[in-house]
Amino acid sequence: MATVKGKTRRRESLDNPPNLSIESPLRMLVFGCSSRDQIALTQSVLGPDVLRDEVNISATKKSSGVVQGRNITLVNTPNLQDNDLPDSVLQKELKKAVCFSCPGPHAVVFVLDPFHLTSDTMDILKPVVHYFGESVLKHTLIVLYHERGLKTLSIEDEVKKNKSFRELAEKCGQNYLFFDEEMNRTEGSQTQALLAKVDEMVSEQGMYSNVEFKDAEKRIQKEERFIRKSKEKEIRETVKMLENEHSGEALASEIVKYDEKVQLECREKAELAVADKLGFTLRVVDYAVAVGKGAFVGALLGFAIGYDAMAVGAAIGAALGGVLGGAANAARSYISKSFADAHKGNA
Repeated sequence: MATVKGKTRRRESLDNPPNLSIESPLRMLVFGCSSRDQIALTQSVLGPDVLRDEVNISATKKSSGVVQGRNITLVNTPNLQDNDLPDSVLQKELKKAVCFSCPGPHAVVFVLDPFHLTSDTMDILKPVVHYFGESVLKHTLIVLYHERGLKTLSIEDEVKKNKSFRELAEKCGQNYLFFDEEMNRTEGSQTQALLAKVDEMVSEQGMYSNVEFKDAEKRIQKEERFIRKSKEKEIRETVKMLENEHSGEALASEIVKYDEKVQLECREKAELAVADKLGFTLRVVDYAVAVGKGAFVGALLGFAIGYDAMAVGAAIGAALGGVLGGAANAARSYISKSFADAHKGNA
């Protein structure tokens, strides 16, 4: 399940990929060569309580938090080197990664250890290109994570001697940065640099998305409304209880908090439900040709969902108009009207 810290905000429109401001939320899909580095980077960005009990990331994990005033979500996929996962399991986890990062990640983060680069560094991204297509590399940020507190220039000189890394960096548009954990603990400057780099990439390329991501997002929204519909009675009872305990602005505040809580719970359940119904149709890519010579062949996700959920929602936010006007009864009538209209629209 997702680990969530802080308040969540509504996601951006599928039709309007954002040019991010400091207030914009960020979604990052994280791949890596080792669970240790993925976990360490995630904890460095979101805080030490995130993924605290994880040793090996063999299943997709979603973690969120407020960082430097922004809502940040990191979706960690199973690491690509330590795990010997069957194709069926990997597909299942990548389906979850798609749903957890819908309508699309602002960046795909590939975590590398700069002191353990090998001649086959590029091959580690093979499953990513296979499942998401070559266009994903334009949105990939290579993060060379280390904890040694060494001067960046000396490390960079060594890394650039690695031919495999140079080729990978070229394919990713030279989007890479060094992340010094020791420096980040004292200054927080590395996290700031990471967010700034992602913002820069989004301003140039937009967030990563495709037909499959957008379709999955629509399915999630349908499922979300269905789940919320099933909680209709519980929502009414909770709002009535809040009305008995609070009034005026205090009531408005409590309703907003409750609505955010319900929204988050419904979203998480919907993402998991839709992930179980997604289907991958992997189109085989000649990776050696695609990456080695730059003649990419798009390997697109193929979804065969075939799921039709009830598109009925119950909007308790409509109650706020009455509450802010100082009338708790108006709040109740707004809610009742919302439910009645929803039923009428479904008739």
